Amino acid sequence: MYLTGIFSNKQITLKAGWVMMLPLIMLMAPNAIAHERQYVWNQEYQTLPQGMFEIESITTTKVPDFKKTNANKWEYKEEVEYGLTDRITLAHYEHWETVNRSGTDKDTTKYSGFNFEGKYRIGEAGRYWVDPLLYFEISRDPREERIPLTLEGKIIFSKNFGKLNIVYNQIVESETGQKGKTEHEFTFGCDYAISDSFRMGYESKGQYWNPEDNRNELAMGPTVSYSHQYFWVTVGTLFGINHAADDWQTRLIVGIPIG
Repeated sequence: MYLTGIFSNKQITLKAGWVMMLPLIMLMAPNAIAHERQYVWNQEYQTLPQGMFEIESITTTKVPDFKKTNANKWEYKEEVEYGLTDRITLAHYEHWETVNRSGTDKDTTKYSGFNFEGKYRIGEAGRYWVDPLLYFEISRDPREERIPLTLEGKIIFSKNFGKLNIVYNQIVESETGQKGKTEHEFTFGCDYAISDSFRMGYESKGQYWNPEDNRNELAMGPTVSYSHQYFWVTVGTLFGINHAADDWQTRLIVGIPIG
């Protein structure tokens, strides 16, 4: 199995700018406390403290077929979050997309839209049998003229058992417009704290209902996270369990709290 063709100068150049900016951003937040994400495919039971900002850089790679690794997709998202209150976090992010195909070397990176999201954390951890959080997102892709907006709602259930965390996301995504479709999806994850800085776990995601195909995707794989006083990094990989899912997906998230 060869993964040639997945990495190119376009991706390296784009991410190099963020790497060069990291020291400057870290100096802006000398007293920041990490607000790390333990998962990359799941939303979690957490919100930013009131008045805190956080910058996140998210890179996702998708390879539909391992036999054709030159055909792949890269998604880039740059996000700014703000803690409106200790229980409400608002965020905005812009995203771009690169589609690579075998036999072509032209730059296919295109702007793919924006998102606004809001999270509301219900109660404090341990108050209920499970810890619930509500998530709402509105997005727009200028390339999809027939779909004015896409709305997404999630309800997150999380539970801690000492150093072990278990989380489940129930997801509904609906496209507006006359030809809009609605999908019902889920994500699930569990992870364990190896130390104060390192966590290792497992994630899966799939669909309960896909209106475009009778086959619902299912994928699963490992996730690892590292947290520092000034930043955190989380990376996860998914492997397709059935033919409806991409053969391989990976996601890297780097977060820097400010405030």
